Amino acid sequence: MKVVFSKNLGYCSGVKRAIEIAEKNAPGVVTLGELTHNERVIGSLEAKGIHAVNDVDSVTSDKVVIRSHGIGRAEYEKLRTSGKTIIDATCPFVQKIHDIVKEHYAKGYHIVIVGDADHPEVKGINGWCDNTASIISSEEELEPLYTRENLCFVSQTTVPIKKYANIIKKIDKDRLKTVEIFDTICYTTKVRQSEAESLARNCTVILILGSPKSKNTNNLYDICSGILSKTYFIESLEQLKKIKLSPDDTVGILTGASTPTELIMEVKSYMSQNVEEVLVSDELKTGVEESLVSYREGKRVKGKVISADEKGIRLSIGGKYDGIVYANEANIDETYDPASFPEGMEIEAIIIGKKDADTDCIPLSKRKIDLIKEGDKVVDSIRDGSVFEVMATSDTKGGLLAKLGTYTVFVPASQVKEVGFPKDLKAYVKKRLRLTVLEIDDNKHKIIASQKKVLEAERKEREEIFWANVVPNVVVSGTVKRITSFGAFVSVDGFDCLAHIVDLSWNHIKSVDEVLKIGETYDFLVLSVDREKGRVSLGYKQLQPHPFTLAMQKYPVGTVVSGKVVSIVQFGAFVQLEPGIEGLVHVSEASHSFVKNMNEVVKIGDTVNVKVLAIDEPTRRITLSMKACLPEEEHTEEKKELTEEEREERNKKFANRPKKTERKPKEEDDSRKEWNEDAALNPFADLLKDLNINEEKQ
Repeated sequence: MKVVFSKNLGYCSGVKRAIEIAEKNAPGVVTLGELTHNERVIGSLEAKGIHAVNDVDSVTSDKVVIRSHGIGRAEYEKLRTSGKTIIDATCPFVQKIHDIVKEHYAKGYHIVIVGDADHPEVKGINGWCDNTASIISSEEELEPLYTRENLCFVSQTTVPIKKYANIIKKIDKDRLKTVEIFDTICYTTKVRQSEAESLARNCTVILILGSPKSKNTNNLYDICSGILSKTYFIESLEQLKKIKLSPDDTVGILTGASTPTELIMEVKSYMSQNVEEVLVSDELKTGVEESLVSYREGKRVKGKVISADEKGIRLSIGGKYDGIVYANEANIDETYDPASFPEGMEIEAIIIGKKDADTDCIPLSKRKIDLIKEGDKVVDSIRDGSVFEVMATSDTKGGLLAKLGTYTVFVPASQVKEVGFPKDLKAYVKKRLRLTVLEIDDNKHKIIASQKKVLEAERKEREEIFWANVVPNVVVSGTVKRITSFGAFVSVDGFDCLAHIVDLSWNHIKSVDEVLKIGETYDFLVLSVDREKGRVSLGYKQLQPHPFTLAMQKYPVGTVVSGKVVSIVQFGAFVQLEPGIEGLVHVSEASHSFVKNMNEVVKIGDTVNVKVLAIDEPTRRITLSMKACLPEEEHTEEKKELTEEEREERNKKFANRPKKTERKPKEEDDSRKEWNEDAALNPFADLLKDLNINEEKQ
């Protein structure tokens, strides 16, 4: 029988932290809700004077611990105003979600939470947007959200990764104005779910240690049972003993984030006894014991527990001296409980020093052996090409070296970066590398791996998501990276897009930096997309109010305003009310008296008072009048009475004047009809346009 433990066992950091905080403040402290879904742990906490209550109104103690799930704003304020001492053990991952929701809710976003509406974590998140969030658990629930303009998506920290990814991919962004998407699934959840899937594909039986009441543990069960039917929940050792395991089985063991260490140790002890019976012969045991008598540093040894106390575990390792595993070398997670190491229990450890004079024992480390074993288990889980992480320990000719259990990992220089070779391999030493296997040599315990393939796969995945969601008429958020004379290059989700200078402002600008600043983030409208050429055109002005729209509000009909004459044409003069906004004073509106040529009244550069007569929104045309701002002319000259001789002389003149042919009605000046605000911005175009206008000489 082969047993494979997942790398991440027991409490997640958030649950572990909450329990430690509660125990530090015991006794006389209450917790809002149970700190973990395990009756054994709850009983232990109650014995230490730590009791759970269901709601704020039930808090009777002066001290109250907020568990890792967090609470909403209203509950927090109620506790604060009650004078209680608040001990906040909210998980940092959950706190980050609270901050995101609080910020975007204040900006007018509608919050969407992907998760379980009845889960305390989701209730707490919802409390930071006044319980107005939409809570969904599948892509089918997206449809009602398409009527919203601004959406902010977050997820419960333990949501299945694939479920959240499917929901995000289904978002039809061209039906939404602005969408902010945050990946708030915690790192531990991602790793455990990835391990669960890998183990389920490579084992014949899966044991999940933990309670079905735990949401994250249930998610692990769903992942494994969807792949392997022989998947079991284990809440106690008694349940494990009832499961029939075959010597030919490969058993994978996982834990939820709230599984106690005691249960894990019991299962490990039980499984190790059964594995020993199947795999280890008496002859092998004797040979091992004899080989360890030398006590050479770095040697791996097996020993049986003689005793365990607060200082450490004393082992019989054969030969003249006993061994001792000090408390800080007992477990990977640095927890230690002497009761977990009963007399007679067999432990494998590694010699880490010379005989300790105080104890007369050989110093051992069980923790280092466990790390090596965990590394070897990971090797089995990465044979299918799964991504794994190691720290580069050193550089060598042609690449980087790292350790994974008993295996040496070599990353060729050509496989470190996505493109080209790194200039200095030393810069990667002591850095975490995300790798996938190229080749495994089990005989030599060597792995050749590539970070390049991981980076390429991630880039392709990002590209698929990018091109699926960045389509014309979608609003995207982008950061200005570079400015040129013809526009700005904007980074949208890591992809370079171009915002041309003509699409930055409704008004004429000479340079891009009049509108955009390098390093600043703005909203842009996607104008066009060419995936084949890898081009995306963005517009900034399209999301800004048009100057004419503002002018309609600022200069309603009847408004008197001062403006500057910017051009004079045959039929009138264009007056600039402000940059980008011009109106037409027709020659008939220049003065109360007849004006034949506009140049008789004004010249370019003059400042004149005008009155808004009409605004035509569809054509963006503003009609102005100068004469409406002038007083009516007074005709004070008295009419002169003609003498008889003067009347006869006038009649003779009219009698001798030839008759005029009937004047045709003057054609309406169509130029006023054709003019609009856009044309007004180019007076030279108007001059050319009106060259064919023939007005009757007066």
